[in-house]
Amino acid sequence: MKLKTSLILLMTFASFSNVMAQAPKGNDFKGTITYKITYPDANLDAAQMSSMPQTMILYLNGPKSKAELKMGEMDQTLIMDSEAKSTVILVNINGQKAAIKPKKNDRPAGKDPIVESANESKEIAGFVAKKANIHYGDEKSKAAPIQVFYSEEVGTNKIFYDNEYRNLPGVPLEFRYKLQGMNMLLTATKIEKGRVSNREFEIPGDYKETTPEELRKMFGGGM
Repeated sequence: MKLKTSLILLMTFASFSNVMAQAPKGNDFKGTITYKITYPDANLDAAQMSSMPQTMILYLNGPKSKAELKMGEMDQTLIMDSEAKSTVILVNINGQKAAIKPKKNDRPAGKDPIVESANESKEIAGFVAKKANIHYGDEKSKAAPIQVFYSEEVGTNKIFYDNEYRNLPGVPLEFRYKLQGMNMLLTATKIEKGRVSNREFEIPGDYKETTPEELRKMFGGGM
């Protein structure tokens, strides 16, 4: 993957991080969830596909969460704390390590998403996942609702708090996310409950805090 494309992915997942890890209500999940990432609508050759993220590992412990992705020559980690409303993006590009703190964004004005049961379920990663259709109450969104499979058995963490999944009453186990106009399908493949150490959510000492602009300069403006 070209470094320019890597930075585009970085900025996209920076916005993705703004919608994750709301403080859970009820029985929250502690442990890790591994998601397989596929691109069902993309027309990519083998080389392009190999450079795209294939897996996301999500660590959850109350209001804290961490998502790990590998994108070709870039490894990216998102560390989030919903109580502190903070996000840090760790980037490792060929051994050069940087920590980026995106600007905090307020939730944009708009209609609240409506979650409706689809009376359908399937097993995902050993758990019963319920199907839900999400829309905003208008005829257009009702005609083409967002479909998601989620499980309250896993926990009631509100992993998303700033997008269409924010009212989902459980953990999403299969959902879509749009990356630069390309649909990504994330499907849980492994769910492991257990204690997650607070060390997982600390910024390693060998990462230098920087900005997206400074990150571009590190590579001669070629990103």
